[in-house]
Amino acid sequence: MIKHIVFYKLSKSLDLETSQVQLKRMEEKFFPLGCKLPYIIEYRTGINLHVTPHSCNFVIDSIFRNKEDMYRYQEREEHYGAIRRGSAIEKTKVVVDYEF
Repeated sequence: MIKHIVFYKLSKSLDLETSQVQLKRMEEKFFPLGCKLPYIIEYRTGINLHVTPHSCNFVIDSIFRNKEDMYRYQEREEHYGAIRRGSAIEKTKVVVDYEF
């Protein structure tokens, strides 16, 4: 099994209201992927409840049977489309993939 976690941190220059709008947009773009692709075992998105200087704002937390299924997900047009639609949002990204 492969755990694929992606953390996003929005640009520091955004005010709280704009940040919340951006985070909702990200959720609207990525959440549906978990229902569209049958080889995803688990898929969650979430907006962080705590806003601190050292925390990320948004997470995608998913599980795949193997690396091949994870790569299939990453190469699908649905995934690329969500990335393209979210590209206007100023953010940094951290990815962790591990076997368990």
